[in-house]
Amino acid sequence: MKVSIWELVKMLNLVEIGKYITKLRNEANMSQQELADALYVTHQAVSKWETGRSLPSIDVLVSLTKLFNITIDELLNCGYNLHNNDFNYLLRTYPREYVINQYVQGKIDVKFEEMFYLLSVEEREVILSHIINQHLKVPIKTIFPYLNPTERHRIIQAIKSGMITIDVGELAHMLTINELNQLTGGKRWILRK
Repeated sequence: MKVSIWELVKMLNLVEIGKYITKLRNEANMSQQELADALYVTHQAVSKWETGRSLPSIDVLVSLTKLFNITIDELLNCGYNLHNNDFNYLLRTYPREYVINQYVQGKIDVKFEEMFYLLSVEEREVILSHIINQHLKVPIKTIFPYLNPTERHRIIQAIKSGMITIDVGELAHMLTINELNQLTGGKRWILRK
């Protein structure tokens, strides 16, 4: 998949990158003017980067990475590695759709219960669709307590239709009487501990 430079820029959070440049500059005990002099740019350019109004050119990015002894990835990801898995940070820093897509693809390893409550209704729906279609492997008994009634109903329908295979006994203690009746067709169950 090819991504244009403009699509890439849209994916970057210029304000966060600017804050990170400020942090690096301060850690190096440099003023904006000193950083500008070291990079052969104006202090106004440095100010624009640090306030998120622009991004350094590629050659200046390379110079910044050499100056601060970091990689371009570290700079553009604000020192953050996607594999650190702070889902809340990722949602605030990157486009939400991108983060959710990375989660679905298994590139972000975070516990379901630590991320699901951070999602909008629409985003939760996307995640549930991937679980039901088995593109995302999450144990149903793990997620069930975190679902709202509509989401629970959707999972129950997927179990009834055979899209999801699970022993009802594993879920029974989490189900309402109505949900249990939906799953069992009203048959009585004797649950053993």
